[in-house]
Amino acid sequence: MMMIFRILLFSLLFIPSSWLAIGKKNTAIRAAARSYAETDYEASVANHIKLSSDFGINTPNSNYNLALSYHYNGQLEEAQRTYQSLQSSSDKFIASFSANQNGILLAGQNKYEEALSAFKFSLIKDPTNEAARYNFELLSRWLEENPDQKQQQDDQGENQEEQEDQQDQEKDQEQEKESSDKKDGEGDEKSEEDNATESEKKDDKSGEKSQQEQDSEEPSDLESDLSEREKAMEKLKEKLQEMNLTPEQAAQILEAMNAAELRYIQQNRKTPTKKPDRGLPDW
Repeated sequence: MMMIFRILLFSLLFIPSSWLAIGKKNTAIRAAARSYAETDYEASVANHIKLSSDFGINTPNSNYNLALSYHYNGQLEEAQRTYQSLQSSSDKFIASFSANQNGILLAGQNKYEEALSAFKFSLIKDPTNEAARYNFELLSRWLEENPDQKQQQDDQGENQEEQEDQQDQEKDQEQEKESSDKKDGEGDEKSEEDNATESEKKDDKSGEKSQQEQDSEEPSDLESDLSEREKAMEKLKEKLQEMNLTPEQAAQILEAMNAAELRYIQQNRKTPTKKPDRGLPDW
């Protein structure tokens, strides 16, 4: 008995892994079909998503069952998105059924014109789809008997477009305002820089002016000194005349005084008004 058990265990070790994968795949398919048949749509959604994500099963039938599971589970946005993707399916029956279901959702959203287009597309894909034909004729007759509903839908569509346009305009205005504020900020920064530059220029000019005033004050001091010396010379001439000197003697004394005065003036003109820069000659 132990020998038979060992043989069976040894045989299981040589079972290909692909067989195990196929077994898991078949189990997942049965679980999805069972949950849908039992109207456990929440579990059906999870099981059908697992078929797609774990096993790569994306057949039209599997995706249509997923869309119906979404629909009956109250996940209308996911259902409508899946229906719309199936309308281009190569399987014309799946495409027709999906378009009809999409039309039902559109009618529930009061999008009657779009719903009529969906029912019409369903009939184009499969003229034998009696459910789509019934829905198309019923909705067409209802809109004829209730034209105000169609007009109301048109008005709602126009209002929605106007709201979207208004939102776009407000968004553009906000962007323009932000851009304008940004430019104004740059202008203020530039003005502050210009003011700083002008202030520096004024300071430089004030410094130059002060230096010029200092320079002008120094010659004025020299001129005052010269004026005083000229007065002194005049007094000296008068004293020489009082001393009864000969003209030759008076001229010699005045020439000597003038020579001394000239040397004094030249020395004062060469005297620097400010401390000279290092390495530069004094002139």
